[in-house]
Amino acid sequence: MIDGLERAVRILDLFSSDAPERTVSEVCRALDLPKTTTWDHMQSMVTLGLLRRTGRGRYRLGWRAFQLGLRARMTSEISEPAWVEMRALVAAHQQTVQLSSRHHGEVVYLEKLAPHDGVRVNATRVGERLPAHCTAPGKMLLTYLSPRELRDIYGHDTLTSLTDRSLTTLPALEADLSTVRERGYALDAEEAVEGVCCVAAPVSNRHGDVTWALSMSFVEHRLPTHRETYARAVVEAARRLSESAP
Repeated sequence: MIDGLERAVRILDLFSSDAPERTVSEVCRALDLPKTTTWDHMQSMVTLGLLRRTGRGRYRLGWRAFQLGLRARMTSEISEPAWVEMRALVAAHQQTVQLSSRHHGEVVYLEKLAPHDGVRVNATRVGERLPAHCTAPGKMLLTYLSPRELRDIYGHDTLTSLTDRSLTTLPALEADLSTVRERGYALDAEEAVEGVCCVAAPVSNRHGDVTWALSMSFVEHRLPTHRETYARAVVEAARRLSESAP
């Protein structure tokens, strides 16, 4: 990979809804890069519109980053058909529904639709990323990896924990993924956000490759009574979406 491109992506990855602004010094510390090198990269990114200076020695994402993200969403082959199924799920169950994809060991939220009075999960905002092994859509997508691919992502390190219910070892994750394969849907029981559960099902493209996951989030007290109902609804919606996916 081209060094400059990789560094630019790593810099962009530092910006989020929780950290919308960064200084050069903060970027240096986060990426363990020399200050001069970091400053040069960030000035180039300002020139290209990927970053913008706020006037206080701080930087935010620039207009081109916004444009590229919006363009990616508008030209996605799955967004339009996904919204049909997502609207139907929200109307029927009054719960938050998400469409996700996976990048290495993270799940990326591509689309989200929440009811007016339902549970709202800020962690799953469009464009946000979470550790895949902590989420239902992430685990759903991880089931399609080979054992070697799974080890390449996680190795023998302790897995990131978001709550005290998160899976923290590769053997525990492998056992959970085996269960996911058997029942046909993935479950996150307060593993990403305390008090929130989620079920997810796979969505494939026209070539049969599982590229996305459709999921529904709901408050924990509904788990014993509504889990199977929500799971069946999501599985059926994901099947229909797979059949209509380009």
